[in-house]
Amino acid sequence: MTEIAAVMLAAGSSQRFGVENKLLALVDGKPLLSHVLERIAPLPVSAKIVVVRSGDEAVTSLVDQRVFDIVENKKAADGMGTSISAGVRHAGDVDGVMLILGDMPLIEQSTYEQLLAAFREHPDKTIVAPTYEQHRGHPVLFRRTHFDDLMALDDDTGAKRILATNAATFLAVPTTDAGILADIDVPV
Repeated sequence: MTEIAAVMLAAGSSQRFGVENKLLALVDGKPLLSHVLERIAPLPVSAKIVVVRSGDEAVTSLVDQRVFDIVENKKAADGMGTSISAGVRHAGDVDGVMLILGDMPLIEQSTYEQLLAAFREHPDKTIVAPTYEQHRGHPVLFRRTHFDDLMALDDDTGAKRILATNAATFLAVPTTDAGILADIDVPV
């Protein structure tokens, strides 16, 4: 069976959100991050990893450490790429990683499952991502062939360069889930 690690990125600085850490902002009575954690917890993956800003006790306290591994990113201030690198490095010997953004609480559970199935069913595709009305969204899955490039990321551009240079092995998975496009960057 294809071994996949779910890597949630939760080490951002929330600069566009304002003073408060957006992952702690209440959405329907609970922290935004809790919504994402609840959807990730039951996924059939070999590892569940949450990358947090080093010393961020408030975010860390929301993570059930019986279900998730916590990875502290000491270089979080340098950008999302450092969190991707830390998470992929921690994933170890798996066939792929699903990169999940901690500020996207509206993605449906079925979308995560649909992407995992597509990744397992199409071993010739090295990157798998959902689309909604022709727009690519999150999360994005990468095969092991991209791990060295992912672990080399060290700035705030994330994995965009890797996506841009691998169109031939990219699989778009159409969904009816508008949540794949909805990250929370400003207070609602």
